[in-house]
Amino acid sequence: MSEKIQNRDAEFERRSKILDDLYKDVETTADKLANLRGFLFIAVVVFLVLFFTKERMIWNLIIAFGFFVLFVVVAARHARFKNKLKRYKVLKEIHSQYIARTQHDFGKLTDTGADLQVEKHPFSSDLDLFGERSLFSLMSVAHTSFGRSTLRDWLFTAASDDPDREQIVLRQEAASEFAEHLDMLQDLEADTKMNVSKQGSPQALLAYIASDISQLDKKMVVLRTVCTILLWVTFVAALIIGKWAFFAPAFFFVVQLMLMMLSYGKNSTIFTLVEKFFPELRAYSNIFTSIEKAEVKSAFLVKLKEQLYSEKVKEEGEKASSASNQLQSLYRCCLLIQARMQPLLYFVLNMVFPFDELCIHLLEKWKHTSGKEIPGKLKAIGEWEAAMSLAVMRFIYPDGCVPKILTSSLPVFEAKEMGHPLIPEKKVVRNDFSLTKGCAIITGSNMSGKTTLLRTVGINMVLAYAGAVCPTSELSLSVMNLGASMRIEDNLGEGVSTFYAELIKIERIIRLASGDRPLLYLIDEIFRGTNSKDRTDGAWIVLKKLNKPSIIGLMSTHDYELCKMNSNNEVNLVYYHFSEYYDDEGLHFDYKLKDGMSTQTNAKYLMKLVGIDD
Repeated sequence: MSEKIQNRDAEFERRSKILDDLYKDVETTADKLANLRGFLFIAVVVFLVLFFTKERMIWNLIIAFGFFVLFVVVAARHARFKNKLKRYKVLKEIHSQYIARTQHDFGKLTDTGADLQVEKHPFSSDLDLFGERSLFSLMSVAHTSFGRSTLRDWLFTAASDDPDREQIVLRQEAASEFAEHLDMLQDLEADTKMNVSKQGSPQALLAYIASDISQLDKKMVVLRTVCTILLWVTFVAALIIGKWAFFAPAFFFVVQLMLMMLSYGKNSTIFTLVEKFFPELRAYSNIFTSIEKAEVKSAFLVKLKEQLYSEKVKEEGEKASSASNQLQSLYRCCLLIQARMQPLLYFVLNMVFPFDELCIHLLEKWKHTSGKEIPGKLKAIGEWEAAMSLAVMRFIYPDGCVPKILTSSLPVFEAKEMGHPLIPEKKVVRNDFSLTKGCAIITGSNMSGKTTLLRTVGINMVLAYAGAVCPTSELSLSVMNLGASMRIEDNLGEGVSTFYAELIKIERIIRLASGDRPLLYLIDEIFRGTNSKDRTDGAWIVLKKLNKPSIIGLMSTHDYELCKMNSNNEVNLVYYHFSEYYDDEGLHFDYKLKDGMSTQTNAKYLMKLVGIDD
């Protein structure tokens, strides 16, 4: 065990003890306050009973009131400690998931990201980026829809039209800073986890902000305002003049009632929308507050914090509100709207005042001054959470390296001691691998490690471009696109055979290769679904089409005839293989990559092993 892993485990143990101690202390205090609250409640009841049964002695009532005041104080304090207890419980759960990640215990990592999977993606399904026991499941600490989708986009960097090397480097720096502060990282995750439901997204709020239709009917505002004024004036006048004068306020009361009925239908749409996003406002405001308070130094995180503050300057020279204040302002406005949701309050408030119109005016004013900025600020939450997720990989692989992203316009992939991030450290076998031109043909018998090597190259490339550390001692690579044909699935419903499904994926790789950007491709057991002659000829055609200076790739195969077709070096090929050995205990694999082509097969042995023999 390396020193870095020992330090990580010691840090995790320290954190576990701190959280356990804090939880026990708060739990003890909360239990004491609960008992005290119960005692005070009983005391209030006892002295009230004494007051009503013992000739109403005033001192019993005074004592009851004193106990009631104490009860309220203790109840409020108990509520605060219950919230603290809830937070420490969440923190303990988060910390246990960190430990689970280091052990690759996917049973405790519930967010698989399966809903983020993209059909017909160049490499996502081939590399286990989403779903059970996936890369997303291993590393994601995002709880908002913005964070989850941003992390997905970063994992898809190798499929983007123009991968940005500078952005990758900035994300690496942000992840590095987060990884130095385990406590802060987990506290920030707790803020998001406690404030939003799983995969939470304020879609109703965004829908309202995106709406360009003004809900405020200016004519109705004038009518309601005039009617309200006349109603009050005539009512006061009737009080002074006498009963016969109440006909005037009664008339305006009826007019006001008719206007309320006319405006109710027009206003109901926006108020229904407010009902949907109202519960989320405090949640996202709290998240904004946590980010605004965080002390960060890396350029990427500093820029994200700056995005939470408006660039607009008020006339008096003061800075516009922060994101948290902007949502708090909307929250206060929505509190007024919540009041009108009660039928009796709705009637009273709108009868004596143009209340609905005031609420809509406040909503529209907020939308005009702050609304358009909120989507960008919510996006900043997503990038913040995604950067936190990148930092998690540094705890899983403290010995991992920060990949060096090269500026070379030609494809380069060079790795030392490279492992697969989804294989536990105790089981993973690491290999050196380097490729700067042509295609690496990987041969070897069944189960020897060919497919795992291809996936290891691909998933480390994905991690590198996202901005995370990789389970390698060294990794240097240029910015390339990635295409893969590994996990082939037929579709009987659409009449798609396995062979045709593979053709589609191969065609997608060839289409990527026709562009100007460098490409790394991964093809596992090419054309396995057809006969040997067509398989060999088809594979050779693909190799020739992908034989360009801007393209490198790996292709695994059992087809040794294919390896013999390059006798005149028409295509840039380099050969590697995996092997196995036999002893008295049976078949064994070392999963170590070796130079040259394999000459071994083990199909008959494996068939015999499962009971299929002559």
